Amino acid sequence: MTGFGRASGPAGPDRSAEVSARSVNSRFLDLTIKTRESEAALEPVLRRAFSRRLHRGKVEVTLRLKRHRPSATAIAVDEALLDALVTRLDDLSKRYPIEGKLSVRDLMTIPQAIVVEAASESFTDEEVSAVESLAEGAAKALVAMRAAEGAAIAADLAPRLQALRRRASALAARREEIAHRHAEALRERVRALFPDVSLEPGRLEQEAALAADRSDVAEELQRLQGHLEQFEGIVAGGDGSVGKSLDFLAQEILRELNTLGSKSRDLASTREILEMKAETEKVREQVQNIE
Repeated sequence: MTGFGRASGPAGPDRSAEVSARSVNSRFLDLTIKTRESEAALEPVLRRAFSRRLHRGKVEVTLRLKRHRPSATAIAVDEALLDALVTRLDDLSKRYPIEGKLSVRDLMTIPQAIVVEAASESFTDEEVSAVESLAEGAAKALVAMRAAEGAAIAADLAPRLQALRRRASALAARREEIAHRHAEALRERVRALFPDVSLEPGRLEQEAALAADRSDVAEELQRLQGHLEQFEGIVAGGDGSVGKSLDFLAQEILRELNTLGSKSRDLASTREILEMKAETEKVREQVQNIE
């Protein structure tokens, strides 16, 4: 699900921080933490804060930490490199008409001769706690925006589920009629194939009854209606992370519809099942990204 969250505030006596997070759809949780190298020690803190609240989505978290006072810097000079360079220049100046002196500007242009680095950061327990609190606030804001999107998806799913339940009830109401039609069609086919053969009526009825029993869909319809009721109940009153449960139920609904389609011998029922499968696929596309 998509969303954005941000929280900012003090992070200790000498620092302020801002934590921002944005997410896009993904079936699984893919959490990326962006910090400066000197702040890498805070990455587990941010990851822990967001992992507690999120279970799905491609989420990018960014930490911006600002000092109120300049941080200490470390200046590293490669003296061995400079010694070798000065010696070489002095030797060249004796043989060629060049000046063998170096200025500060010259030194700054020599790669790796002088390196200016910020001192490695260390964080007190108070600062770590402050950053974690800000991360919790950003995660909470992100979840709130995703919840609003989830409510909109639920509103879209509700009429689709009601339509699926109506169609499942209509199929259940016609189950016996379809079974009788199938048995009668079997009798007519046997008579057409063997017009000159005298068939025992009892035997024919027995085979027709067995064929009708094999094509009976009572169990599939019962499971389908149960899955739809459970799905609708989760959408209406589900709390917490429900996306994976809904995805699983959508797969089970499709499984039952596939079985119904394979058993169907009635053209109207087959068309109805195909329409239900198309609608269920739309539902599944929606729920695959729900938290």
